[in-house]
Amino acid sequence: MKKKILVVDDQEMTREFLSDALSSSYNVDIAIDKADSIQKINNKKYDLVLTDIRMNTKNEGIELLKTVLSRKDNTAVIVMTGYSSVEQAIEAMRIGAYDYIEKPFTIDEIQLRLKNALNYSELVNENKNLRRRLGVSREKQIIGSSPKLNEILETVDKIAPTRATILITGKNGTGKELIARRIHAHSNRSNKPFVRINCAAIPEGILESELFGHEKGSFTSADKWHPGKFEQANEGTLLLDEIAEIPLHIQAKLLRVLQEREINRVGGNDSIPVDVRIISTTNKNLLHEIKEGKFREDLYYRLNVVNVKIPPLRERREDILKLANHFIDIYCLENGKKGKKLSAAAIRKLQSGFWRGNIRELENSVERAVILCDDDVLGEEYFSFDENITNTSSKIDKILNSCTIADAEKIMIFERLGKYNDNRTKAANDLGISVRTLRNKLKLYNEQSREQKLTAC
Repeated sequence: MKKKILVVDDQEMTREFLSDALSSSYNVDIAIDKADSIQKINNKKYDLVLTDIRMNTKNEGIELLKTVLSRKDNTAVIVMTGYSSVEQAIEAMRIGAYDYIEKPFTIDEIQLRLKNALNYSELVNENKNLRRRLGVSREKQIIGSSPKLNEILETVDKIAPTRATILITGKNGTGKELIARRIHAHSNRSNKPFVRINCAAIPEGILESELFGHEKGSFTSADKWHPGKFEQANEGTLLLDEIAEIPLHIQAKLLRVLQEREINRVGGNDSIPVDVRIISTTNKNLLHEIKEGKFREDLYYRLNVVNVKIPPLRERREDILKLANHFIDIYCLENGKKGKKLSAAAIRKLQSGFWRGNIRELENSVERAVILCDDDVLGEEYFSFDENITNTSSKIDKILNSCTIADAEKIMIFERLGKYNDNRTKAANDLGISVRTLRNKLKLYNEQSREQKLTAC
């Protein structure tokens, strides 16, 4: 069955052109303005609305978009725009349009955009129907009720409605992004964009452009104007993931944005006001990065107005079983398997794990177990951990139960060295100490070892 598309444009030539070009692939209706469109969508369910952004009034396309989205029937919207109204098109995407296309365009271009939008909508509908039928949500959630997690959530819900800039710290896989999204969802900006950028994943050469945008012709491949993440997140929230990876010269520009609340696009001269709430995350010790000259102290204090520290999974073991059961439900659903339960031995094994990769590692372990197990019960044999890590974890637990601070410090230092194959720089960074301090500690341990050998003789 052909998909149903509504084409909306106040120019008769454009309507006829699109109707003729698309009718072989889709059931196409046409409308001349917002009022005509609303009358039609009230009488028929369309899979996609393709609308001009400027018709009788400057914002008529935006108003139609809002009306379509308010129906919550998963109708995709693509807006058509001229060069002079590209900024409105960006605003349309912030609101919820699937895509925009600049006039003039070719039939091949519009066919591709329509195909992508419809495929995406179909996938969303399938997932919604499947989750509704089986009562399982695949969307990322904050799972758990441990005292440490509850304390964090209380803090988060208290600071969310404020304008405070927030720094979220914690190891990889602990759920820092989920906490950031909760802050946005509970803030006064919840109906505005939440934009994320992974500062570690973008090459230094284009990071500045991604953050602040660029003007056409500002560098060789800049063939058109490009809005950066700050503009995309205007009036909303910008998550700077792995903030420690931003180079120093860009840190200086970021500091200026926080102070002045305005940006300059690469290659541009005009200052552009922005209203963005900044949330940053890092798995590094920024105070140590400051000592090493890798992070600006003034930027740190701008970002760290409120600090939310996420503990590793091994420090909130009460949540492991709830998380595991949540992931079991998800992966049984995704792999077409009947629901499964954990054996008592498997529960003990999961709760005693070291979980270096935290929640992400637990999720991967559960997914693997669900795929491999054909029984109704997931036994401990389906869960395996790195033997060296498990042994180290056992040693750490044993020492921490009956040891001095010096003993605990020593075991943690050797654990980190083993983790990084004796790379002292990486081990020191992970421990939050300088390489010099680590070197002195190792020298002390060697001297103590020699003294013990001499005493034994």
